[in-house]
Amino acid sequence: MSVCAGPAPFLFGQFNERLSRSLEYLRFKVRSHNAVAARDYVAAVISEQEKYAVYRDLFPDEWAASQASFYRRGYFRKYSERANELFHLVNDNCFPLLDYWHDDPEGDLEHFAIPPLNVDLCCEEIYFENLNVSYAAALIFYCPDDAWDFLNQRFKLSRSDFPEINPHPDQGVWDKNGCVFEDLLRLVDHSTGNPWLDSDYCQMADWFEFNRETIEGLSRDYHDAREAYDNLTPLDALIEANPKKMLSALIDFWNTGNLPDDTALMRTEGSENQ
Repeated sequence: MSVCAGPAPFLFGQFNERLSRSLEYLRFKVRSHNAVAARDYVAAVISEQEKYAVYRDLFPDEWAASQASFYRRGYFRKYSERANELFHLVNDNCFPLLDYWHDDPEGDLEHFAIPPLNVDLCCEEIYFENLNVSYAAALIFYCPDDAWDFLNQRFKLSRSDFPEINPHPDQGVWDKNGCVFEDLLRLVDHSTGNPWLDSDYCQMADWFEFNRETIEGLSRDYHDAREAYDNLTPLDALIEANPKKMLSALIDFWNTGNLPDDTALMRTEGSENQ
């Protein structure tokens, strides 16, 4: 029989947990003879206790049912299996915590970054066919050559069919609360106030502290970010139905800040995401 067939049976269950606990205690005893190491060890223990509190508060049912160890190390080796379980629960139920830069088993999640959900206009190739048609249309103000090529292929519209576009939007563009045109331009402009929508890969990432308040706040922001794209659907339909009329109205809005007399462009109360 192979000696590598697997762990001996007595290493499972409660004995395994007691063994892990004893080894953790021995690590503490070794480190306690060095002040710096002891301080770091205590800080790590406090950090895990704080994460257990977050786990209990946010996922009480999963906490009650969990059999993950408090002492054995998980994939992120600085944390126990129980803390690692929390990371996956947040990733699966709240927002993509484990994407982006968080793939190093030796890394920590005391502070974490989030991946941008918006199109990176700075250093990312833009695939117009994958965008909401309203988002693609609004790119005439930010990357006009590619956007007009797309609109010409999709709707047979060319730049010469429309008034000249001012280099910068009228200031009144940003104070039309409840207008889907403003929502659209804020989304494309990366000025929504939502961290998932305003960040991109060309700037330094914002780092967030792992605590309940941050997890709950980023969860709400993530929901709102996803909803921001869903809220473009009615505008997409209007553009598909009459692309020249709607594009003319969008350009006029950019140039003058004036809205056409069309209630269909006002966001309904049920679709607000801010």
